[in-house]
Amino acid sequence: MKKQITIFLTAFLALFIALPVLQAGAADSKAADGETAITLAVLKDKSDEASATGQYIDSAAKWIVEDGKSYVVATLKSSKWWESFKVQETQPGSFEDNNFVDVEVLSSDEAADTRTVKFAVPDINQVLNAKIHIIVTGVPGVGSYDNSYDIRLKFTGEDKGEETGKEDGENGNGETPAKPALKDGEYTINFEALHEKEDKASSMGRYIAAPASLTVKDGKNIVAFTLTNNEQIKQFQVEKAGELVDSTVVSVDEAANTRVVSFEVENFSAIVNAKVQVYVAAQDYTGNHMIRLSFDAKSVKEVKAPVEVAFEDIDSSWAKEYIVSLASQGKIKGLSDTKFSPDTAITRAQFTVMLARVLELPTTSYEGAFADVTEKLDWAVLEIEAAHRAGIVQGSNSSFKPSDAISREQMVTMIVRAIEKVNADLLKDVQGSLDFADSAAIQDYAKNNVELAVGLGIIDGKVVNGKTVFAPKDIATRAQASKMIYQLLETIK
Repeated sequence: MKKQITIFLTAFLALFIALPVLQAGAADSKAADGETAITLAVLKDKSDEASATGQYIDSAAKWIVEDGKSYVVATLKSSKWWESFKVQETQPGSFEDNNFVDVEVLSSDEAADTRTVKFAVPDINQVLNAKIHIIVTGVPGVGSYDNSYDIRLKFTGEDKGEETGKEDGENGNGETPAKPALKDGEYTINFEALHEKEDKASSMGRYIAAPASLTVKDGKNIVAFTLTNNEQIKQFQVEKAGELVDSTVVSVDEAANTRVVSFEVENFSAIVNAKVQVYVAAQDYTGNHMIRLSFDAKSVKEVKAPVEVAFEDIDSSWAKEYIVSLASQGKIKGLSDTKFSPDTAITRAQFTVMLARVLELPTTSYEGAFADVTEKLDWAVLEIEAAHRAGIVQGSNSSFKPSDAISREQMVTMIVRAIEKVNADLLKDVQGSLDFADSAAIQDYAKNNVELAVGLGIIDGKVVNGKTVFAPKDIATRAQASKMIYQLLETIK
């Protein structure tokens, strides 16, 4: 017992000394000059979900304190794609602030396609806002890509574990086991394609789409992902029992130049060795590239089975495909199990609830944002207030008029605001027009939104007496609302 207490105290003191300020509530603490290994996580701009950008920034980083000032040193992967990387000078801050500065480049490794950068982090315990610009060219099957993103950087101490026995998720050998066995079903799982020997991204990773799908059946884990260049990738093998074996070809889409392959993974905590054989006809080149697949067991998410759609009144509806698609995903519901009522008018409250649930807007307790939206409207009040906080609905004179039928111009305005909420970059440089015979009838607040919706291909008007009109004041139907929701989801994919 005395020996166990001694080991515990030693481990506790070591952890306390190594991470003096990476604790909750330590925002005002200051550290002495020195260097500490930390973990860097990349989050989306408006939620604590992991950003896809995270796969191009090494999570292993360093926190350096020099002359009392705090900095982080990190490594960028696929560095030739990084056009710019700027961080905010203050914490906390807003992406609307004009105080983002370029990171300092310490070194570059062209062979490894990495770049080491350094930037100031005034408070290591707070999230740091950043803006990045990514340009991808010359990748077969991908084409050119040019976009800018807002991301947030979160810093935590390394999870080193203890010497006193089993930590969370640790077995008796000090190894982190795979996630507990999953029940039979369909899931997704994140992964990284790593260099053959080094813990950095492999150039082959650009040809493998993430995340992977995961099918669990009878205790077996079958992983499947899409190879994005079927023409050039001639063979994809994975290691099994010490030998490389061909993966199973699930499907091939020659028009899209893609191939889906699958293979079994026994333990997600173990690295899976793989080989990619590439043939480039133009150069008559054949190359064999060894990679390592690293799976993130914590990222596993269940894929819900499609909902059976049994609406009896949509067979002749022009919006059937939109209704079926959304209902089968559980995005929208009918007025009953068998009735959708596609031609019935939809109210402002009903459409707002649909939007809030599709976008998964976070709800809170009742706030009383609108005088005419009280807790009595229990099926809609929290969603309406969530949409109000998100800037999607505004109301007028403290009123929302939840029971009023929504007009076409109101519905389009809410759709465009929803797109702006999710990703404002989607609205940049959109070229639209108001080439409708009744464009003068569109209210001023809605004109720009209607124009943007036209430019995005969300609306195209309808022909009445040989003229294309938008009919802004017409009451929207449940069928029209379904198409709008469908187009919204397609736009923000």
